[in-house]
Amino acid sequence: MSIPYNNLYKILSLSACFAWAIPSLGQEGNHSIIEQEQEIEYLQWEHSQNAAGLQLDKPKQHSSLAAGYKKTDGNFRRPQAGESIGNLHLYTRGNVYLKKGYLQGYFDYSRNSICNAEYNSSLIDPFREMPYVTADTNASDWLNQHYKIGFKASSAPIAEKLYLGLGANFIASSGAKQRDIRTVNRYYQLDLQPSLSYSLNDQHHLGANFLYKNFKEEANNSNSVTHISQGYFALLGLGNSISGLGAGRTMNYQGDAFGGGVQYQYQGAIKVFLNANYTVQAEDANVTFSNPRPGGSILMKKWDGSLHLQKEGEAFLHGFRADLLQSNMNGIEYINEFISGTESEGFYTRFQSVRSKYKRQAFSGRYELLRKSGDAYNWKAAASLRYNKLDDRYLIPASQMFVENMGYGLEGHKLFSLSANLKSQLSIGLRVLLNKNFDAAYEYSGADAETLPVMDLEQRNYQFYKADYQQFEVPIYYAQQLRSNSNVQVFVKGNLQWIKTDSYTFSDRKHFNLSIGATF
Repeated sequence: MSIPYNNLYKILSLSACFAWAIPSLGQEGNHSIIEQEQEIEYLQWEHSQNAAGLQLDKPKQHSSLAAGYKKTDGNFRRPQAGESIGNLHLYTRGNVYLKKGYLQGYFDYSRNSICNAEYNSSLIDPFREMPYVTADTNASDWLNQHYKIGFKASSAPIAEKLYLGLGANFIASSGAKQRDIRTVNRYYQLDLQPSLSYSLNDQHHLGANFLYKNFKEEANNSNSVTHISQGYFALLGLGNSISGLGAGRTMNYQGDAFGGGVQYQYQGAIKVFLNANYTVQAEDANVTFSNPRPGGSILMKKWDGSLHLQKEGEAFLHGFRADLLQSNMNGIEYINEFISGTESEGFYTRFQSVRSKYKRQAFSGRYELLRKSGDAYNWKAAASLRYNKLDDRYLIPASQMFVENMGYGLEGHKLFSLSANLKSQLSIGLRVLLNKNFDAAYEYSGADAETLPVMDLEQRNYQFYKADYQQFEVPIYYAQQLRSNSNVQVFVKGNLQWIKTDSYTFSDRKHFNLSIGATF
């Protein structure tokens, strides 16, 4: 099914109006962006795919609108990421109670400019776990646009115990590579998440949800200078590739995902929330549209779960969160034969098999101690730990990339009340993360060990994965009422981040983010 791009902007305009209308339906009070984000952090059902349970957290009504700019520079990157990235973004979010029901929604627009990205002429997002891509050797700029809109809705209680919910997200993106081999890409994604929650009593609550996702990306390769053919590689994974000469490949990616999750919440002296999800995702990468040829497929099975603990007293709030992820993905390749004929012309698959396997394991834990002050905090401090393991294998010829990292983090934030008249607030924080590599290896056993995908692309990816680094981040918030009798508050958010590596291959990476907006 083709993407209805002619009507896309009409749909997005109506969606944006819908997202903007939610905040205007009635407000509960005067909440700064600092207070809003602090509340959202501790809403337990908010961090699950279950919209039916949102009312059990009793969220306050509020809304926000922000616009800003992000800038990233530095050579500590994977080759496909780009040396420099600039991003303009607009974001709005709001929620409202409709009688005994509940509705929240958001709209997000971003436009990014990526400079000197390498080894990608197929995907707007080269890191979305699709190994079958076309990669040329010309570093190039990309211009991309992304539209995202979504909502979560919870019904009025049925028999005072049962809630029904629905969540939905729609994403539409366009991207264009600016140098031969050029490409014009379009991507869309729609996911639906019906759900329910049931209260056994005032303390014990159960939930379940279902996920369906459909997505598609079209990549149209071409050369602007037609009398000069460009070299490219059809990547298969871990440096294995097929070299070509010309205008690249027109690719058509189509995928679906199905999944579900279960939740349990206990509301007592300690609030406990358990969330577990399982997802199966399949995606086909087909070459060309007129006579499509299977270029590869992936089948991914993913488990993820989280544990939230919260204990709140008169003066302090203790929060702990642990997350677990395990993903196993198979890469499937095909042997195809072209059959000519009036009715049967086209490619037919004679053989297919799993040729590569990709495994991810991740664990993270974070403890936060917060000194309460109204709806925000006087100060807060946190410690975090994270573990990541990557184990990728190409079966024939046997190749492997293995990386195991551990990260340790500390952070602190202090809030200053500058003016009681305009409720002026300033928050300054500091985050420090140390990443340590425990083990790493990359081995290629194929016949093309001297090709660029092996010697350059995968070697640089490997060096990035196994690099030890220190990350320093300074988030700054300022918020105040527009007028002393107004419910509108304006704010400025800034964030500075610097990543310094201990690698001989890389030096650093710098991030800058500034946004201005208002809360209602």
